[in-house]
Amino acid sequence: MKAFTIVDHNTGTLRPADIPAPPAPSKNQVRLELIGTSINPIDPLVAKGYGAPLLNTKRQVPLIPGRDAVARVVDVGQGVTDLRPGQRVLVAASPRTGGTYAAVFNLPRKCVAPIEDSLSGATAAGLGYAGLTALQALAAAGLSADNARGKNLCINGASGGVGSIALVLARRWGATITAVASQRNQDWVRRLGADQTVDYRDPAAMAAINADIILNFAAPDDTHRKDPLLDGLRQRNSPGRAYVNTTNPLLSSVTNKGVVGGLATSGGIYLKKRLAARRAGIRYRWVLFKEDAEQLAYLAKVFADPDTPTIVSGSQPLEALPEAFNDPKGVPSPGKGVFMVDAP
Repeated sequence: MKAFTIVDHNTGTLRPADIPAPPAPSKNQVRLELIGTSINPIDPLVAKGYGAPLLNTKRQVPLIPGRDAVARVVDVGQGVTDLRPGQRVLVAASPRTGGTYAAVFNLPRKCVAPIEDSLSGATAAGLGYAGLTALQALAAAGLSADNARGKNLCINGASGGVGSIALVLARRWGATITAVASQRNQDWVRRLGADQTVDYRDPAAMAAINADIILNFAAPDDTHRKDPLLDGLRQRNSPGRAYVNTTNPLLSSVTNKGVVGGLATSGGIYLKKRLAARRAGIRYRWVLFKEDAEQLAYLAKVFADPDTPTIVSGSQPLEALPEAFNDPKGVPSPGKGVFMVDAP
């Protein structure tokens, strides 16, 4: 069976390989045939051992990366009664669960949601992992389709995959959005619905951001101690202030200090920041991706709507995946680039 694998965590190089097909799906599992996938920023990091003590990825040799996909159901295990062979599904899986960079792969039922014909394969190929992260970050900030209208929201890292999807969702829900992105990606975030744009390299513009809710999808700095956006939020007196960060130091701490030391270090940072924010009247949260089939189904419905702007910036044949994955410049922005089995 064709797949793309990592065999050396020192280099983290992705290479094509022939590997045995997975066994029949076990209880509450689904066997899937790949249609398309994408790269998330965490994938090349995990390939080099990032978070390995907690994620157990070094025991998965050869490691098959890949967090999201659009796929077709081949078979289902015992207990799966709501999916049938031939259905297209949206896929999102954590690094602990298994990867999608293979012709055929098995995943738990909670990692997939059926999709309608109106959702394009290219959009579905890049939607799952980043989409769930975005949706869970919005929820952690206390935002939903029911209450977001009129709220002032700032999205830092708005042109990346997670930021682009969060922007689309928040705009659909009626929030007023300030999008922080590089100058070259200003047009991209405007197209997705940003009301205002800020270049992150402009300190004065960053300091002048007028928002009660911050979604931070870009690391503040290597130590996670300096954060101008959080500092600015402290200066406001408005009710309902919230700060949500997806680039927390948990996995980096675990990588450097092991599970016990890493959890203790990152937990101490989190508690200190959360208590300080609470004293200032700010809701402070870290978000870690969680598999959720119901939320996947919601994303599939939203992005099947023809009025929803696309978050796909480019599509390539699946064979181009290793070159993009191994590029030292990292995952390209804006939005999501996808890799399709049957590319036009």
